[in-house]
Amino acid sequence: MKNGFFPAVFLLALMTSGQALAARQDLVLSPVNTQARLHARSALTDIDGSFGDVSGTLTYDLDRQTCHVDMTMNVNSLKVGSAVMKQIMLSGIMLDSDSHPVMRYVGDCRPKITKGQLQTELVGKLTMRGQTHPLVFTTELQFQGNTLMRIVSRGTFDQRQWGVSTLLHSVNPMVKVETTILMK
Repeated sequence: MKNGFFPAVFLLALMTSGQALAARQDLVLSPVNTQARLHARSALTDIDGSFGDVSGTLTYDLDRQTCHVDMTMNVNSLKVGSAVMKQIMLSGIMLDSDSHPVMRYVGDCRPKITKGQLQTELVGKLTMRGQTHPLVFTTELQFQGNTLMRIVSRGTFDQRQWGVSTLLHSVNPMVKVETTILMK
């Protein structure tokens, strides 16, 4: 399977109870409040995975409506449908967990006007298999009053950029990712 999974290629959802008094919100990312999922298609089956061990930080600035994310995913914590599939995913031709035990995404939320609508992008870089390349996500910020409750980020990337095998073209090179971070 040359089509590697991008973890946490990123859906961020932040949930907070109550209103924040400050214009800035800081969050320590953990498996309790952060989900990083991926989806790939192969000739035989769809592959869905999630990382059980994520860490990092998120800072959101209400006044500027921007954020900064620094998230690390433990590659060995990848959960997929079967033990055989996990072994293939962690192998040297895919995510290569022995040589590259973590993946890291660092990026910034940026507001953008598209066709008269306010949209947010998460613009950053993903390091996977020892290589760092740009990766941009479409991001939805969800609020309760002035308190950011959730960030949902979705993106697609070509795993071949990071040297992940498509297993003789049996795996679609495009991987979908989603990250959700809950503010708690």
